[in-house]
Order: sequence, then C-alpha cells, then structure tokens
Amino acid sequence: MPAPTLIPVFSRHRHPRLRYVLRELGRDLGYDLRLMTDEKQWAGTEAGAKIALAEVGGAERHLRLPAHKLLKGGAPSAADLEVTHRDDVFAFFPVGNEFDLLACTFFHLSRYEEYQPFTPDAHGRFPAGASHALANGYLHRPVVREYAALLARRLAAVFPTLTAPKTHAWNFRPTYDIDILWAFRHRGPRGLAAGARDLLTGHARRAWRRFAAAPAQDPFFSLDFLHALHGPENHSLHPASAPEKAPPPAHEQEALKPIWFWLLTDRKHPHDVNPYPIPPEQRAIIGRLAKTDTVGIHPGYRAAETPAALREEIERLATITGRGVSHSRQHFLRLRFPETYRMLRNAGITHDYTMGYADAAGWRAGTNLPFSWYDLEREETTGLTVHPFAAMDATLRSYLGLSPAEARDRVLGLAAGVRPFGGDFQLLWHNSSFDELFGWGGWQGAYAEMVRALRR
Repeated sequence: MPAPTLIPVFSRHRHPRLRYVLRELGRDLGYDLRLMTDEKQWAGTEAGAKIALAEVGGAERHLRLPAHKLLKGGAPSAADLEVTHRDDVFAFFPVGNEFDLLACTFFHLSRYEEYQPFTPDAHGRFPAGASHALANGYLHRPVVREYAALLARRLAAVFPTLTAPKTHAWNFRPTYDIDILWAFRHRGPRGLAAGARDLLTGHARRAWRRFAAAPAQDPFFSLDFLHALHGPENHSLHPASAPEKAPPPAHEQEALKPIWFWLLTDRKHPHDVNPYPIPPEQRAIIGRLAKTDTVGIHPGYRAAETPAALREEIERLATITGRGVSHSRQHFLRLRFPETYRMLRNAGITHDYTMGYADAAGWRAGTNLPFSWYDLEREETTGLTVHPFAAMDATLRSYLGLSPAEARDRVLGLAAGVRPFGGDFQLLWHNSSFDELFGWGGWQGAYAEMVRALRR
C-alpha cells in the first residue's frame, strides 16, 4: 500500500486537539496532514499541497484555513455554536467571515458537548434531545464526512493536480445485542412469573406458546433466520431449530460479517435479563459463532458503573470462546464520558460500538467511520476505537413510534445520506425484535428488506 500523500499543515501552536483532528481527517481523506510549527521547515518541505492555520510570510502557495480557539484548548461561547449554512454544510465556530471546519470536526468526534452539564435520562444517558445536532436539524447527516469532503474540495481548488482523496468502499455490517437468547426456555422462576403475567394481562396465546411451543418455535431464537439473511448459505445454529418461515433468499455474494454482543451477567440487576448460570446450550452457540464471526461483550446494567462486574463478564465470555475479548457495546447504551470509556480501556476493550442514541436515529458523532476516542479531560488520543451505528430497533419502534415500513424508509434514508462517502453502515438490532406476540409484527419482513437493500 502506498504511503499517504503528505500535506504539511503550519500552525503556531501544537495542541493535542489539533493533532487529533488532523489525524482523523487525514484518515478519512487518505492524506498525511502533518502538523508543523516551524514556518521555515513547513515552507521548505516539498509537497503537492500545503495548509496554513496562521499568517505566513513569502509567496508560498497554500490553502489558508481559519483557526478557532477551540483547537488551542479554549471553550466555545454560545455564539460559537450558532449554525449557519455555508458550502452545503452546517457551519459554526465562526472566525471572521469564515468558519473553522477543523473545530466543527473536533466538537463532534470528541463528543465535547457530553462533557458539559446536562440533564440525563432515566438511565443516566446523554439524550439526543440535548444534542447540538438534533437541536439544529442535522443529526441525520454525516457532517464530519461532509467537512472532510469540503476540505478536499478546497485543496483541489488550490492544488488541482493533488492526488484525489481516498475512496471508502460501502460496507453494511449488522450488529446484534443478545440480551436473552430464548423467550421461553431457561427462564426459571422469571419464566413462570412471565407466564402468569401473560394470562392476567390477556395474552393467553403468548402464555400457551410459552409452555407448549417446541424449542424450534421460540420467538427469540432468530439466529437461523439471521444467519440465512447474512449470506448465501443457511447453516443451522441450533440442533433442533428451523425458522417458522423461510428466510428471504440472500444475494449471491460474499456473506455479511455480523457482530454479536452477549449479555452474560450474574443477573443481580432487574434490567439484566439473561439466564444465569449461562446454559450449556447457549455456551455452545457462542463458541460456534466465535469461530466465524466477531463476538463481543454486552456489559450489563450494573457493569456500566462497576469495574469488577465488567471484568467478570468479560472473563465469562473469554472462557466460553477461548480467546480474548476486545469488542463491546453497553447494555441500554449506558455511555458517560469519560468514565465509561476509561473503564472499558482498563478492562482491555479496544473497540466500542455504543456510539448512537436510544431516543433518535442518526449520527451521534457526525460520522459513520470508526475513529479514535479522544479523552477530553486528559487531552489525549487513546487506543480505543469507536464504531458508530445509525439506528436501533427499539429507537425506531418505541421511541419514534414508527411502523415497520416507516422504519425501513428511515434507515434507508440515513444510508442514502452517507453512501456517497462510503465506509461502514451499522445497525443495532436484537434477536428478540421480530415476533408479533411481543409487539414486533411485520418487523421481520421490514428488517429483511433493509438488509437486502443495504448490502447492495
């Protein structure tokens, strides 16, 4: 692979925020945006393009970009966050008659606003309703990708022979949170209580299925359906299972590569609903999946605040798979900065997939590309890679109140907005979000339509 095209960037300050944002934009564009604070060194470096964030002497041809105080360690004012529309992007952080696209990028990727005081929701989360993106009507747009594309256009206008920016292949990757693998089996006293509750609340059909249905008809065990949807071959993951309905035919192409996040708590919190001890049958399924797919931990509700519980759950998964655990997504999307990510890093997690909202669909960090987490309190780039997702099933149905068809259209609309830029497109789904007896009538077909459209 050839080395990235070098583009020296001159600045009179060398702050970690500036280094971080240049690195992330460079990774998107395929350029080596190399920071230099020595003007003579910058001027003497041979390169096909140059950028300056400060006034420079001489006649050196370069792209001049404004520099906001945010990238020098400063804090934004209310006026800095007022949005205008320039160059087909949502612009803020004004500098004179211009705006600082680097500062806008840092604001999103660092999740700067989530370090500020806010009113958390019932689960202690930063809600989409408190975000700058939703308040200003651009949560559905991958604005960080748009800033990168704008930078590329500005460079090309000054340096028309500059190597074209990197292109990113479109890649749909389904991700699943497995809170509970079976609706009826391995439930113990909770299952009996749920059956009694079904009878008392008028769900007699569900109660009958709970106690009389064959294992292959369990409404939460949808892994065979999903496996068939992911690729051209249908290999059963359950010795006695078969989908109630034939899954849609998969396109004759390379199989999708899903990620499975497993809730493996000791069930000491009511929101942790997985069976415990973990049934041998479930252990065997996890082990088989780990041989072909990416398997990660789904830290329990209590583990979001208890490092010891997090480590126990990670070790539980490692014991089942026989390998280390590096991928994670928070149960209930319980993510607080910087505590959650520091705790995950201390537990050996290097890839997190929690970057999305429960109460809205869209791009929480303004991008669909993986990016490095920047610890704003410590002002340092970390080794934790953050993988954003576009939408969650419960968000579409429960928070937004969409029908299956409306949800399909919303997801495909988000995909249409990011397709021109390429890169990963991830959805968060649950294995339990398909059966009409649990309020998901029509969603299996809608999800299959999404998958078929997104993988093209």
